[in-house]
Amino acid sequence: MADEASRPLLDEEPRPSSTRRSSTSIGKSSYRADQGPHPYELSSESTPLLVHRDDDLLAYGGTDPRRQSSDHPRDPSPDTSLKKRRGSIRWPMFCALTTLAAVVAILIFAFIAPAAVKEYAKEATVFRPTNVSIESAMADGLQARIQGDVILDARRIRKRPVRNIGRFVTWIAREVETGESEVDLYLPEYGNVQVGTVLLPSIKVNIQNGHVNHVDFMAKLIADDIQGIRSVALDWLDGRLRHLIVRGTAEVQLKSGLLNLGQQILTDSITFKEGDFPALPAVNVTNLNVYDAEGQGEMAVDASIAAQIDSPVTLRIPPLGFEVLVPNCSPGDPYIRVAGATTQEFPIVPGLPTSVDVSGIIRGLSDDLTRTCPGEKSSPLDFLVKSYINGLGTTVYVRGANDPSLGTPDWVVDILKSVTVPLSFTGHALDNLIKNFTMSDVHFTLPDPFAEPDSPESQPTVSALVKVLIGLPKELGLQLDVPRVRALADVYYEGSKLGVLDLDKWRPANSTLFDDVEGAPALLVEFDIEKAPLHVTDEDVLTDVLQALIFQGKTVKLKVAANVDAEVSTGLGTFAVREIPAEGEVVVQSPYGGSLDQLAPQIESMALGTTTASSLLVKTKINVTNPSPYSASMPLIDLQLLFNDTKVAHILAKDITVVPGVNDGIPVDLLWSPLILDGPAGADAGRELLSQYISGQNTTVTIKTHEGTIPALPKLGKALSKLGVEVQIPRVPVPRAPGNGNDPDKGSGFIQGATVLSTLMDLISLHEHPI
Repeated sequence: MADEASRPLLDEEPRPSSTRRSSTSIGKSSYRADQGPHPYELSSESTPLLVHRDDDLLAYGGTDPRRQSSDHPRDPSPDTSLKKRRGSIRWPMFCALTTLAAVVAILIFAFIAPAAVKEYAKEATVFRPTNVSIESAMADGLQARIQGDVILDARRIRKRPVRNIGRFVTWIAREVETGESEVDLYLPEYGNVQVGTVLLPSIKVNIQNGHVNHVDFMAKLIADDIQGIRSVALDWLDGRLRHLIVRGTAEVQLKSGLLNLGQQILTDSITFKEGDFPALPAVNVTNLNVYDAEGQGEMAVDASIAAQIDSPVTLRIPPLGFEVLVPNCSPGDPYIRVAGATTQEFPIVPGLPTSVDVSGIIRGLSDDLTRTCPGEKSSPLDFLVKSYINGLGTTVYVRGANDPSLGTPDWVVDILKSVTVPLSFTGHALDNLIKNFTMSDVHFTLPDPFAEPDSPESQPTVSALVKVLIGLPKELGLQLDVPRVRALADVYYEGSKLGVLDLDKWRPANSTLFDDVEGAPALLVEFDIEKAPLHVTDEDVLTDVLQALIFQGKTVKLKVAANVDAEVSTGLGTFAVREIPAEGEVVVQSPYGGSLDQLAPQIESMALGTTTASSLLVKTKINVTNPSPYSASMPLIDLQLLFNDTKVAHILAKDITVVPGVNDGIPVDLLWSPLILDGPAGADAGRELLSQYISGQNTTVTIKTHEGTIPALPKLGKALSKLGVEVQIPRVPVPRAPGNGNDPDKGSGFIQGATVLSTLMDLISLHEHPI
């Protein structure tokens, strides 16, 4: 101890000490102020304060009144060293007692009041996953990595006693560690089947209120009852899954520090509502390549598929094998398998689009796929192709397949094989499929005049060589051949339907596959059509077409919209693809350039035939030049000849054929009957016409159709009567009279003398007014 003389407190005047009673755990004594210094008072400033028992008790009680120092110095007590040793061992004893009290508290609250502690742990525990990912698929299950934050939040507890007890117990225990445990998962609504078991590693967390624990561990999920998983999947696919209850039961070994809390059985249920289930994704085919496979009779398909998969966790999907199925004729019929497909391993990341590369092999086409459906004209393959090339929504079905070469775990294969998933995607519209549509060697045939109205024989027919250039998708790398085609084509002019070209019979075709100027594959198909019926549905539209061609000299563009049936030959075999929509244009050049002078008609010969009191039959043979590339056959045609808008005669032609170029000796009959056709006005017009013609004048007449022009098509003849063709009557070559020389203006008519003129006029008068 320091020298007492060195302490400044000793220089002060002695002050009376206040009366104080002090007690210890050993005994109790009373002292008065005048009896000397207190035996437990400090004798030196360097003496530890913990020596004083009174101070300990006061500090524990929560108060610490300041003690006044004695004014008189005191000598060290002979028991001072013993008291110091007793004070130095009190702190270890206190810590041991505190630890024992904590253990007792844990035992009391964890075992005597377990319900409150469990309720606190259940309601206060908050787990916020930051990342959940399926790392790999194993032979018996999945390996998953779980990352997140575990927090005990006492504010979530509404019951105050439970909250206080829970906070006290977790404050004392501080940390809890679980041993390796198993969580059994059950589906109570599906017969309480056990669908899986989760193997969890040992996890240590701080359970004090508000403490954030960052956890990162690997868990293993073992699939148990595949049938239960399949039932849930089917209800989800069929839209019957409104909610799902999953119950978990675990037996957990708990330990807090060195204290082993023993086995604890934990049970809880989670309810997933309808909005928690991911929706079936919309699939977009971003790339598609079809080509001949190396195997005989096989076709390979490589596709890239993009889909927005609404997955709450990150997944790494192992290589998988699938069967691709298409709908059958009826919804109740089993699906038709068309291909086998495989995928490589690919990830699914929440919030990001998923891209999958698919490789498929088509090994032949089944009869069910290509056979025409009952009561229909198309097969399942036709429906599939038609939907795709029209850019419509197309649905195929995908089912898991067992492909040992991929190494897919058996339990994954069992699940996928038992579930068929519809896969909807939008087709690729093949716009401008027909690049060019031309018809050459065109031959029109008028209908049989004696045919029944509206019968096939009563329709005009078209014969031609058709060349169709088909632009194929760049994704198509197959060797194609089209041996036969047939079609039903609607023909339009300026937006109005003209008629229907019926090519319903299979016609042989030749096809050539090549690359066009843009580097894309193209297929040139050539076929002959012979006497294909052209059903004119609107005579007014036909009138507009003929007027543009003949009188205005315009080039006419006819739009053809057809449904084509094509017999396609590939490495898979030969099959028919029906009702392929195709559009194109047929460009028809004006045959006369707006002027009929190119016809250059010439009368080769003329002979009088039967006559009556008011009619005269003139048989002629005419030479004409057909400048158009078209030919025509006419079993019977009856036209009317007009002069000054008055009908004077019929022009009749039977069984004639007009071909491109010069046509010689076409038999044409002129039936002169102006009185019968138009009465007295017709007689006057006929007299004037003959007068001008016989006199050698250039005479122009008008030729028109009427209802009887084509007997089988009266409406067509009437519609065409709106049009009139003005032609100059060709002169009949006659011998020149002597003395006229070579003057072209002389000797060109019938009248070369007055006597002949008088005699001929008498004959004309005799026919008009018989005796």
